[in-house]
Amino acid sequence: MLFAAFAFAGFSLATTTPAYAYLDGATVSMALQAVTGAIASVLLFGKIYWSKLKSIFKRQQD
Repeated sequence: MLFAAFAFAGFSLATTTPAYAYLDGATVSMALQAVTGAIASVLLFGKIYWSKLKSIFKRQQD
């Protein structure tokens, strides 16, 4: 099964043709904003749930 996947991937890459596509500045900017937003949301998610996890193991002071 793994050999078939590698064979398919190799065949697909060997038979590709150039796309001659054009990426303008707005497309690159939009992609960078999407990546930055994804990273920010993962960091915020981690911060929120890390503090919840720490509060579970934190000692209660009287």
